Amino acid sequence: MRSAVKKIVCSDRIVALTLKAETVSILIMQVYMPTSEYEDDEVEKIYDTIEKILEEDGKGDTNNIILGDWNNVVGDEPYWNIVGSHGLGRRNHRGQMLNGSCERNGLIVTNTWFKKPKRRLYIWKAPGDWSRN
Repeated sequence: MRSAVKKIVCSDRIVALTLKAETVSILIMQVYMPTSEYEDDEVEKIYDTIEKILEEDGKGDTNNIILGDWNNVVGDEPYWNIVGSHGLGRRNHRGQMLNGSCERNGLIVTNTWFKKPKRRLYIWKAPGDWSRN
């Protein structure tokens, strides 16, 4: 009998878990993206790892859920069927990188599809409260 749970530990930035169910499997991945202090090459390596996990464990009848701190801004303007109109701010370069990854892998940024109070749209405030992301 196959194991019902598969743990996938990739790095200090990605951990994943596959749950085998009767009709579908569920892949849950937790990601912590590098901050803006890091070069885009580091971020692209993380996206490459995410895509390898999706290719290996997220195909077929698998529901993929990726959570995490993406350290980007996807903005409040809809982008195809990937980003809804309830995001925050203006899309930045790292937000565009996330959009590209979602587009390649058939994913959506779910929290942008539901209207929430403004205080629930950001997870970080700059010292002095001059910026929120």
